[in-house]
Amino acid sequence: MSPEETVALAEDDRLEEDLYPEAVSGINVGQVITGGTVHGGVHQTFVENKLINEAIRRHHLLRAYVEQVVRSLAPRSYRLASQGQDLTLDRAAASRLVGDQPWVVVLGPANSGLRTAAVALLYESSQAGRRLEEILIDEERGRPFAAAELPAERGVTYLLCLPDQRERVSPDLGRRLQAHAAHLATLDANLVVAATPAVWAVAGGVGTVTLFEVPPPEVAEVVRRECAVHAVDASAIIGNPAIGDLLTRATVMDAMRLTGIIVTALRNHPEHDVTKLVEEVCGAYGDWDDVLANWFSGAESVRHRLFLVAAALLEGEPPAEVLDAVNSLGRTLGDLPSARSDGLAEVGLRALMSEIKAEVVDGGLRFERANYGAAVLTFLHGDRSAWFHKKLWEWAMDLPLRRNDNRQTRLAERIVGNLVAIVLRSRDTRPLVWLNRWTGRPNLRPHVVQALTASAMSDEVGADVRSLLYRWSRLERASDQSLCTIAEVCSGELARLYPRVSLTRLSHIAHRDSPVVRDAIVTAVSRLWEIPRLRPRIVEAVTNWSEGEPGGRTKAAWAVFAALACSEAHPVLLTWHDELSRIGLVGVVARLFDQIEVDDVRREFGESLLDAALSSAASRIRIVEFLGDVVRRGDGGTRRLVRLSKLTFAWQPVDHDVISPDRRDVRDHIVESLHQVDPLTVGA
Repeated sequence: MSPEETVALAEDDRLEEDLYPEAVSGINVGQVITGGTVHGGVHQTFVENKLINEAIRRHHLLRAYVEQVVRSLAPRSYRLASQGQDLTLDRAAASRLVGDQPWVVVLGPANSGLRTAAVALLYESSQAGRRLEEILIDEERGRPFAAAELPAERGVTYLLCLPDQRERVSPDLGRRLQAHAAHLATLDANLVVAATPAVWAVAGGVGTVTLFEVPPPEVAEVVRRECAVHAVDASAIIGNPAIGDLLTRATVMDAMRLTGIIVTALRNHPEHDVTKLVEEVCGAYGDWDDVLANWFSGAESVRHRLFLVAAALLEGEPPAEVLDAVNSLGRTLGDLPSARSDGLAEVGLRALMSEIKAEVVDGGLRFERANYGAAVLTFLHGDRSAWFHKKLWEWAMDLPLRRNDNRQTRLAERIVGNLVAIVLRSRDTRPLVWLNRWTGRPNLRPHVVQALTASAMSDEVGADVRSLLYRWSRLERASDQSLCTIAEVCSGELARLYPRVSLTRLSHIAHRDSPVVRDAIVTAVSRLWEIPRLRPRIVEAVTNWSEGEPGGRTKAAWAVFAALACSEAHPVLLTWHDELSRIGLVGVVARLFDQIEVDDVRREFGESLLDAALSSAASRIRIVEFLGDVVRRGDGGTRRLVRLSKLTFAWQPVDHDVISPDRRDVRDHIVESLHQVDPLTVGA
């Protein structure tokens, strides 16, 4: 890790200052966020779970999701451009070819809806009940994707979307994918790869694969069909010359963003005529940038400006509460004196709301303009200094800390939702550091976990946030509460999609020699253990933890093994058919019984092996053989044999044999088998 990449978690003001060395230029990315459209501002508060749930749907490619994609799919053509052929097919014909081939490659420009076109090819497979899954690239930043470990399950069709950046793929990726596809064919499984032509060329394109070229669709049709999915007739708006001008310069991604704004405007202002709606849509599409620039350049008072900013962050809250927040914001920014400014000389609530074009709906303040709150935050992120960003989020994150009532949760949801939204729109992960202020509050920590999970799973900043979690997990100055929060993030939905990434971060956290962090690690890994496909990875990772010098990570490893040994899938039995994992586990257990002192870890793990031997005759045979390998491992076998025998007789004392004949039989079988591999006996 290079020094310039080091980003510290906000443990104190100095660390927070380190995150803002220079100003950040704003990027008008808009309202489209991974997993669908976010209707911000006047209409609804961003909820992180939407992002998480949509990422899961995308990963598993559920039948309902594929059907939704096909319903909204603008007409696409699939040009068969491989094996000396040049034939243009419709989606149905191309889909039949996909079902007959071990793998196909779909090529198209970036930001052209290529992934959508690839998903649509799987519609017939989903209708036939075939399981569909998307392969996510579970690699650390800076490491080219080489397809070293790809899933291969019987009867599954996999979708793999390669990154748009050429430097992120290995030069021999095509050859590796071809070999993997050949393996999938033996399992009645197949693979669909989506990539840009430039990336596929770098990957060393393979000539024998079926290749489809997919040109971009007509963006107006994309908007029209996506609006229809939301039961909105947008024909009049789409046909307007002003909207047509926007679409001439739009990508498919832009069209999706525009769709969300049109749906929002039509649903919330059905009484407006087309001219008014078009004005609203164009303003929101441009993030009201000109309107806000003119407003801030006018003669509005400081109080008006503070009220606008507070309203943008707290939209949906009662207007009086937004007004109350103005004073604390002003003091944080240094724009107001320490005394409250609520006298009769000041502008009142009605005048303030009129100035920023806000109204009261269902008891909460909302802007009259669509997506205006999000536009205000986007504008400020690009128009103000890094110092302002720091102070703004410092103030916002402190607001829930001042409350202990039932509104604290709602306020926290609003603030963290806006924080995640601005991170995704601006592609600037630095505001996430302020979440650390809540990690020590049990009632607020779930919001931190949701926000970090949502952003780490996003297309916009996912790789950056996963890299950020890596650096935080290695930070010596990080508090126990911060590390426990990261452990929770890495044991949730993020781990289901990025298991290698999550286990790496848990590995670094395990170094902390803290009982609190150790308990969090045990909880996190136990939670991951509930996912069967992750268990081999977990055994490998925890085995590596236990191979180092005595310390925090070794203690964490054995605490984890003790917990996993109490589950329905004992780690030793799980590794029976995996020779490398089994050998590694034999080694760490041998070292455990080489220790002179008898501690709780050795006793608990040893007893778990004996308990596992009780479960079935097959389990007993495997446990006996495993313990035999432990005795035979390197020097000191006789010493380990004696300690294992003592443990076995402590587990089942002779005077309890009458009441526990099953345990007696296991004990005798194990003791007898161990003596048969005693190095002294074998050597004689």
